[in-house]
Amino acid sequence: MDSKKFGEFIATIRKEKGWTQAELAEKISVTDKAVSRWERGLGFPDINTIKPLADVLEVSVLEIMQSEREPKEEILSLIHISEPTRPY
Repeated sequence: MDSKKFGEFIATIRKEKGWTQAELAEKISVTDKAVSRWERGLGFPDINTIKPLADVLEVSVLEIMQSEREPKEEILSLIHISEPTRPY
């Protein structure tokens, strides 16, 4: 993963939502300094923070990892493929 690209991705979505770094940090139980470091490309979140971050930003974990948005149709097809089959 490219830390600069990751930081720009997080910052862009956060700003789209109208949140400060402190507001995002509070939502995922990290410090605003941690969010600042990520957004400046100086590091990445802890692995245990990735899923909550994706949930709060309303993107998939895959999008977080790739630092880019996927077309909605592609995400829906991935969700459909990954659903377990159910006996009827």
